Amino acid sequence: YTDQSLGNVLTTFVLCFIHMHHCQPVCSRQGSSEWHPQQHEVQMNWTLAGNICRSFSECWESQKADISAMVKYPQLCPLQLQHGDTLLMMADETLQQYGFRILNVSKSNFESCTSTQAKDQFLFPHNLNESVHVKANWLIPGNHYFIAVHDQDFQLCKLGLRINITVKTQLCQASPLLRPCSGNGICQTELWERAYHCRCHHHYFGRFCEKFDVCLDNPCENKGICLSNGTTDLHHRAYKCLCPPHFTGVNCSEIIGRENCERICENGSCVQVSASSFSCICDTQDSGDNCICL
Repeated sequence: YTDQSLGNVLTTFVLCFIHMHHCQPVCSRQGSSEWHPQQHEVQMNWTLAGNICRSFSECWESQKADISAMVKYPQLCPLQLQHGDTLLMMADETLQQYGFRILNVSKSNFESCTSTQAKDQFLFPHNLNESVHVKANWLIPGNHYFIAVHDQDFQLCKLGLRINITVKTQLCQASPLLRPCSGNGICQTELWERAYHCRCHHHYFGRFCEKFDVCLDNPCENKGICLSNGTTDLHHRAYKCLCPPHFTGVNCSEIIGRENCERICENGSCVQVSASSFSCICDTQDSGDNCICL
């Protein structure tokens, strides 16, 4: 084939693909991903036969109109990498025959499919005609924009051969010696986030899930208000209850004065707990509306 013949075949192929595209799923991916401690190899295929998105909602799987993220379409589905992962790039047979190179460009050049094509922009010193690992210097944390070019022609880019790759680091450890999220959460990222963050388990909070909040289950009875100091000490998870009138005790479970107890405890018996406080022991297992049980 000549370049012109291959170009005609490629254009016809793309038009056919666009016609069928709406019947096929776009950018199918997991909603969130978890940080993996071991290095992974991620494969990325340059092709016009699939994995092409043509709108913000298709590319990012969201209907939210985020103007800052809007770019021109079509393009290859955005790719997320964990910092330290390796990236293996390849191309389908049609593109290998056509011949193209890959450029690292700015966001504005990515959107407009333009470039000065300086030597230091090329990912590889040759056409992509075999599987090649991308060097680590192209995959530092942040957003990276790559476009395909045939000789001096940017038609491939305009047809959709361009990709936004986000390399993410994790912000889940105060120190490399500590467990991610203090062992009390999951280190995760969403598609639109720029890094991995902690999603804390129940009761835990803080940037690294290092704090514990016993008040989330509100141990204070009788509408008492729980105040926690967020301690990380598993044996002294301190909290304090602010008790309403007539109630006292660590969890506001005691009633001040026998008269108050007998008035409140209609379906139970008052038992003295201290010199001035009483608890209500229910007559039946069902406490009802007017009995307070310990």
